Amino acid sequence: MIPPKQNEAFEKFLETVKDNGVLEADTTTLVFLGAALAIRCRHCAERFIGYAKTIGVSDEQMGAVAAIAMCVRAGSARALAFEIAEAQD
Repeated sequence: MIPPKQNEAFEKFLETVKDNGVLEADTTTLVFLGAALAIRCRHCAERFIGYAKTIGVSDEQMGAVAAIAMCVRAGSARALAFEIAEAQD
């Protein structure tokens, strides 16, 4: 669906972000995973869980990141509920 040229550019961008030279590979991967879980991107979550396992990230570390993502999602729902309730007052 995405033209090959644009898909290749995206993959290069992804590699540049993964190999950013600032964060360690495990930290970068956990950030990717947390963001993927928070926005419910299954493809990204599967990709980064698989990658995390190949670089030695533990299940416990991934679980901690999943819990953080859950808090972000829950906080977003909570904020929306308060916003809607306040607008109806």
